[in-house]
Amino acid sequence: MTVQLPRKVTRKVFLSTSSKVVLGVSGLLIGNTALFYYGAVHGKKMDDPAIREIPSSFVKVGQVEQLRAMNGYEKVYYTATIEDAWVKTQKQGFVYVTKDENGALVILSSACTHLGCSVEPATEAQRNRKKDLFFWCPCHGAEFDIVGASVGMELPGLERYQPLIIEGNVYVDIATPKK
Repeated sequence: MTVQLPRKVTRKVFLSTSSKVVLGVSGLLIGNTALFYYGAVHGKKMDDPAIREIPSSFVKVGQVEQLRAMNGYEKVYYTATIEDAWVKTQKQGFVYVTKDENGALVILSSACTHLGCSVEPATEAQRNRKKDLFFWCPCHGAEFDIVGASVGMELPGLERYQPLIIEGNVYVDIATPKK
């Protein structure tokens, strides 16, 4: 049976290995310190209401009391900045704010799900002709009810936005409609 003796460690191997270990430990310490600092700074912004920032893709739709007191619908114009990675895009448009049968706020996209044209409120004559009709698309005649569901056609309804209430105001994230 042969016994293998440990290999002799040269000065070059010792210094190379030691420097790699020291650099690795230093990198971990610096990286962790940076992450903890970043978390502390941004965590403080989210905890303190005075510092809290609303993302640029969120737009103010109105005050809760005003919107709950409305009858029918309200057309709200907006300008938002959509940030996608490093690209910022200005977006302008409008949404319709209505209420469902339970009185809950419903915020609808103005874009028709068929061709993307802007839907418009139905006229009195159109409403008299069809009971549930509330919005219609002038491009091809698609019809939608007060909560954005398709009326009389096999089309998806209008996209909705999730209302977010902050300090008595209603906001929506224009970049992420609910499907």
